This record gives sequence, C-alpha cells and structure tokens, in this order.
Amino acid sequence: MITFKKSLLVAVLPLFMLSGCSWFGLGGDETNVVELANNLLKEQQDEHGVQVRVAMPVRVNYSISRKAQIDKDLLIEFEIITEKALPILRFALTTSEGLELDDHDFDPLYESLAARQVIKTEVTVIPLLENKFYLNLYVISEIGEEKLARLIKIPIAVGDYSLNNDLPAQN
Repeated sequence: MITFKKSLLVAVLPLFMLSGCSWFGLGGDETNVVELANNLLKEQQDEHGVQVRVAMPVRVNYSISRKAQIDKDLLIEFEIITEKALPILRFALTTSEGLELDDHDFDPLYESLAARQVIKTEVTVIPLLENKFYLNLYVISEIGEEKLARLIKIPIAVGDYSLNNDLPAQN
C-alpha cells in the first residue's frame, strides 16, 4: 500500500510542477503567443522574405499621453476593435532592451468576441535610459483553421531621440 502511494506521488508530482508551464504549453502563456506569432509571421512572407501585410479582422489604436522620461512610468492606452466576430484573439507584449514592461492588463487570450466589440487596455512601461525603444504588441486572430498574425512596433523615444528621427537607436 505504501509503495502504491509513493508511486502515485512520483507520477502526479511532476504534473503539478509543470502547471507553472501552462499545463504542458496548452494555456495562453505570452511566451507561446510570441512563438506562435513569430512562426505565423514567417509564413506570411513572400518568396524574397519580405513581410506581406495581411488583412487582420481587428484594428488596434493606441495613444501615449505624455513625453517619455527616464525612470518614469509611461502609460500607453489601447483600443482594440474587432471588425467581425472572432472565436479567438491572442496578444503578447515584449519590449526592446532598455525599456521595462511595468504593468499591463492585456489578457493573452480573448474568446468569442462579437463584431465591433471594443477592448480597452493599458500598458505601463519605464524607459531606463535615453534611446529609441519599441513596445512590441503581437496580435493573433484565429477563425477556424485560419490564423493571422501582426507585430505592431510602438516607438518610444527618450531624450534627444524624441527630437530627431535621424539618430540611430543604440544597441
């Protein structure tokens, strides 16, 4: 009886330890959304490797309320509008180095969205130094077997980089 309990513990314990990995990758983990989006974006290239712009069934509007400053929270407000009913809509956020993602209220997965449904969300980032950065928003729409992806790069310039578009971003 004790060996049965021990073997059951040995079999079940790894399952609970993997729960932090979104149940074997089946969940809406943002890392998986980024990987899926990057794979879809590769598929959406022409024969020369140039990204083909696809007609996404969703519009994304954003606004930045003030000038970006080093070590100060910067609020970016989003308004996402579905152009038709969407069974699945996925989002993920990443930042370029030197820009910290402080907080956001994006869900990685939205299901059963109606046509013309509006989603309002906010993201707070903190620039850590003077440079030109990007907040990267990955969007994936799924209607049946059709999956489309888009990467929206939101520029955030701090210091002299906000005054002149000719300055290259520092790496």
